[in-house]
Amino acid sequence: MTEPETAPETAAEILKVTDADDVTIFVTRWAIEAPRAVVHIAHGLGEHAARYGRLGAALNSAGYTVYADDHRGHGRTGEAMGGLGPLGPRGMLGTIDAVHAVSEFAQSQHPGVPFVLLGHSWGSLLAQKCALRWGRELQGLVLTGTRLMMPPFPDMTSFNAGFEPAATPYDWLSRDAAEVAKYVADPWCGFSPDFPNEEMVLLGGPPTDAIPASLPILVMNGAVDPVGGEASGAALVDAYRAVGVEDVTYLCYPDARHEVFNETNRDEVTADLIAWLDAHS
Repeated sequence: MTEPETAPETAAEILKVTDADDVTIFVTRWAIEAPRAVVHIAHGLGEHAARYGRLGAALNSAGYTVYADDHRGHGRTGEAMGGLGPLGPRGMLGTIDAVHAVSEFAQSQHPGVPFVLLGHSWGSLLAQKCALRWGRELQGLVLTGTRLMMPPFPDMTSFNAGFEPAATPYDWLSRDAAEVAKYVADPWCGFSPDFPNEEMVLLGGPPTDAIPASLPILVMNGAVDPVGGEASGAALVDAYRAVGVEDVTYLCYPDARHEVFNETNRDEVTADLIAWLDAHS
């Protein structure tokens, strides 16, 4: 298994969870004693859990234990499945169930401790679906680089168009060239997903009143993110409020791109996240 180079803060426990289809899901845990809450990070498409080491360390310092799984077809999980890309049994639906299996495992390790699901990009779409089905298990939902997933769906091949002339095909991720360079050099990042478009359609649709009205939700987007951006994030927030969710916060960062935790203002974003977690745990 060829693993990417990672920063020192990404050194953590690597755990395994077996999902309902007998797929082994690899989970990175940054743990502290007696956390005030547990945060489960669901990463985006074409990346992996170890990229969240800096955020995990910051959350540990603030009093939170963090779990981040490598989704099916990604990172260690993808390598163990035979290669990056394919999602395995039941495709996207199986992947959603696998994310929930990790959430259940994390909660079992910390009974009675508040639990927050944090999804970024594709992970935010998976998290939206998890919250519709299992929202009563959550004490908070955080969505970053996200959108209301309604047609027309975004064209992944055009994400960099607004940032030309660009130094790389991934300038849309962040204004921080060093962070983009790390993504480009990472062997577990940037691969094309190996599933048909109709699988992404399964993640579409607006929120419904199946989501608990009492579930606090935080949406954090970069204003010029081609995946979410200011308008798509606002549309998602409006949709949650329209179905009766009582506590929805929207933070949109001017000039920021897709990966808000890897942006030039990442310290501000992380501080905002911690302030929201502190207020809801």
